[in-house]
Amino acid sequence: MVKKMSNHFLKNIALISQIGIAMIVPIIGGVYLGRWIDDRFNTQPIFLFVFILLGIGGSFSSLFKVALGKPKKKGK
Repeated sequence: MVKKMSNHFLKNIALISQIGIAMIVPIIGGVYLGRWIDDRFNTQPIFLFVFILLGIGGSFSSLFKVALGKPKKKGK
């Protein structure tokens, strides 16, 4: 009984971690990439905003894929 509860708890923690990482990595990547391009071409806020918006879109797309993931069948 305890092992079953522990396994369920660990699966929930793994899902929460996956969602958190899938949300934050594209946004942070967009910030760094946008700042680097803006510094490179001296176009201060333009690419930063563009890549932040792309990061937000990518993170929501990733969240949508995780939320609609197919449940695994037991017994196979």
